Amino acid sequence: MNICIFEDDMYRNFFPLTYLRACFDLRCGIFKLRQKIAYFFSNCTISYLIREELVPYYKYRFPDRNFNYILEGDTLFINGRVLFDSTIHNEIISLEKGALKNKNEIIALRTNIVKSQKFTFSNLKEQIKDMDSHLIKDTKISLINYLWEFISNNCNEIEKDFHRLVGKRRNHILRHADIKSYFINEKAIFIGKDVIINVGTIFDAKQGPIFIDDNAEIMANSTIIGPVYIGKHSKIKVGAKIYEGTSIGNLCKVGGEVEETIIQAYSNKQHDGFLGHSYLGEWVNIGADTNNSDLKNTYKNVKVYFYPQNRKIDSGSKFVGLIMGDHSKCGINSMFNTGCVVGIGCNLYSAELITDFIPSFSWGTANNLVEYKFDKFLETAKIVKSRRNLQILPPEKILLENIWKETKYLRKKILTTESQIHSVR
Repeated sequence: MNICIFEDDMYRNFFPLTYLRACFDLRCGIFKLRQKIAYFFSNCTISYLIREELVPYYKYRFPDRNFNYILEGDTLFINGRVLFDSTIHNEIISLEKGALKNKNEIIALRTNIVKSQKFTFSNLKEQIKDMDSHLIKDTKISLINYLWEFISNNCNEIEKDFHRLVGKRRNHILRHADIKSYFINEKAIFIGKDVIINVGTIFDAKQGPIFIDDNAEIMANSTIIGPVYIGKHSKIKVGAKIYEGTSIGNLCKVGGEVEETIIQAYSNKQHDGFLGHSYLGEWVNIGADTNNSDLKNTYKNVKVYFYPQNRKIDSGSKFVGLIMGDHSKCGINSMFNTGCVVGIGCNLYSAELITDFIPSFSWGTANNLVEYKFDKFLETAKIVKSRRNLQILPPEKILLENIWKETKYLRKKILTTESQIHSVR
């Protein structure tokens, strides 16, 4: 059986974090969404359906994977917004032929592909449209619909992913038995290969597991309270306080106080300051002593800017912090209001409170934003990636420039005058 993980039409719900990636490449817990699905189908050929504008970039990055091309044979299509687990696997795998839908949303489709062919999500919808109604079944399987749902689900997802991984990999916790650090509830703590743990570190897994991946470093006097995931080659700085519900991807540097936050990868928050109930993309840098609010003084639900409606909506949650897209930076002593959304490619500074919504490719202070010229942005992005021995790929540059053009209308609503739009420094 072939597996196809597909991205549906709802990817805009997850802007700015899905400008540069498919929905199923967002992290929740230890794994990204596609990795949760792939775990249950390790012996199957997996392909992917993504929106057309991402295809050149994805093909360049992952030349060994199939994007928008389906192989012939028995094929199970699975929506990439599913928080996949064993219960969902059992329901979907029992589908012999036909579709599973929750109201109007496609959860899964199983069909026979007669001939290998180029395929899109539109083709998938046509397959269901032409299907006999008795082959379409209702299901209670739900999908992730908003970015803040990743944050609220992160604790549970770390626990689920932890139990999937620990039986398959060797735990190196005994190597650190002589170090003057404290391991509370050791059976729920996993230490990967070549991890460096310095003295005075506390690993507290009473409330949930802690997974420290290969080649990570935990510097002296840090406290980590599970459930927590620390990714490969990431560094936790001296005296850091990492609270429950935090997932830190690969090659990050994190210090200060962090709680119920997801950091995708390649991002830094090295210094003191609070980051809570937040989601950061890749190539983000948070300046020293930056803080975000994640709870209103009125204790009411947080309203968050929602791209598809171009307005703030009720999140249904009392805790939502900062959402910041890829390649965005903020200077020292920055302050972000509850539920603040910052697009991609922004450069922000000053101690003024940054509220509500900052459109992509903005530069300046909360009350004085100008447009970040694309060539200037690209110059910095190239430098940042080169520090990790990476480069801006040709299709990546095209994708970024297209997003810069497409988001111009959002900047025009925020920037003060037309003359400001054409200057950045």
